[in-house]
Amino acid sequence: MSIASRRSSTARWVVALTACAALLSACGTATTTNSGVADPLIPLHYATVYGTSSFDPHKTTMTSDATMLALVYDRLVHRDHQAQPVPGLAESWELTDTALTLHLREGVTFADGAPLDSAAVVANLERALEPDSITAPMLQSVAGVSAPDAQTVVLALDGPGAQLVLTLSDLPGMIVNPDAFSSPEKAGALALSPAGAGRYTVTRSQPGAEYEFTARPDYWDPEAIGTDTFVWTVMTDPQARLSAVSTGDLDVAITTPLTIDAAEQQGLQVQTALRLDHMAINFNRSRGEFGKIEVRQAIAHAIDRQSIADSAMEGHAAPASQDFPEGYFAYNPDLADAYAYNPDEARRLLAAAGLPNGFSFTAVLLNLPENVQVAQIVQQQLAQVGIDMQLQPLPPSDASPTFNRGDADAYVTTFTGRSDPSLLLSSLYGENSPQNPSRATVPGFNEALDAANRESDLQVRGELLGDVSTLVSDNALSVPLVFFELGSTLTDQVVGYEPNILVDEWRGVGIAGE
Repeated sequence: MSIASRRSSTARWVVALTACAALLSACGTATTTNSGVADPLIPLHYATVYGTSSFDPHKTTMTSDATMLALVYDRLVHRDHQAQPVPGLAESWELTDTALTLHLREGVTFADGAPLDSAAVVANLERALEPDSITAPMLQSVAGVSAPDAQTVVLALDGPGAQLVLTLSDLPGMIVNPDAFSSPEKAGALALSPAGAGRYTVTRSQPGAEYEFTARPDYWDPEAIGTDTFVWTVMTDPQARLSAVSTGDLDVAITTPLTIDAAEQQGLQVQTALRLDHMAINFNRSRGEFGKIEVRQAIAHAIDRQSIADSAMEGHAAPASQDFPEGYFAYNPDLADAYAYNPDEARRLLAAAGLPNGFSFTAVLLNLPENVQVAQIVQQQLAQVGIDMQLQPLPPSDASPTFNRGDADAYVTTFTGRSDPSLLLSSLYGENSPQNPSRATVPGFNEALDAANRESDLQVRGELLGDVSTLVSDNALSVPLVFFELGSTLTDQVVGYEPNILVDEWRGVGIAGE
């Protein structure tokens, strides 16, 4: 693909995602009216439902860690609020059929002052490609990495590469100081002590409870720093979060469906968007009855998604028929009614699987209010067709590792939206992904995903990604439940915040001065 064609493709990407963002943010509620300027000397206190399992972007086992890690690790490619790729550590790039060439920003340093040059990037990408790295499946089309000069990095490709630009805005593009993984001892310490080139460094950490980040005075993009001190608190009780914002103990708190109405009733500012995140049931197809396609399809037909959206989500959600929402470029309209609520069909499929009286299994789930309520509704609906689903709520730091290790039959979880659709698909269903405890995929999956990732035209690529979703749906590899609104409840002193259709990155967000 030539540079000219890349620019044409990028233009189509911008148009499509702009339309998508307009659709997804239409469900947002109140907006802040504060137009003041952030005073970086005023700390920003934020609360959400999770911390991070590891500060090592390559060796973590949870892709959701990328949210916090983006504060301390800069990425080769950044994203704007509408999930469009914009320059990061790489000021520009060219993609051809055989290579992705990155031109690095000059003068960037790690927090300890060491230069971030092409040698550092090559060392990181080679580490990201190691078989035990969570990032390796995301970079499977990369055959090798080289540095022609100090500011240029070339990724040689032996497979499709259309997904790589946005892939480098995720965990694979986070650049660690190579000295921090220069020995096994140092690499082991990365889990608790990051060594990056991002906006912030960690100055205080109580894993799973609270983290304090201090801004770097020499960061290359000062406008991305709205506060010199960012305090991240883990607070799973939604009412406690609202109370803390009301009293001013917090400036911002994550807003989930069960807190949107309550926050507005208290007169608080609320900004949300219907995001790419969605709740789903994921199966370990190597355990129990889940190796039988009829069983998985039966569960898909036994669930009334609209009732989940209306009750557990208090109307701040939309039923999910696949892993991408309506209006997103990878959405496949042919799957809209693939598994309509049909208990009779569920019973027929169970009988076809040799289970006319149903069966029992245990599902782990996040011990968060929305997840628990959704799981309880699913439990009740499955019981109507003879399926006994036992629930095992676990903290966010434990639930995913338990399922990923293969120690659970199923997982009622939230699939976090990813920077490129192929990343979500490969991480959930790729046979070599650490997040796929089944350690197998379905015939045709890899070929269909490769075909999508060879196409640079966004509309055509979306259709090809729809073919991948068809394979996932036909085989009921997971059961999507609902897409839901997420965003923040905030005081009127917060400036610079805008909900993101992927994850909030807090670039330029701060507290207005007096």
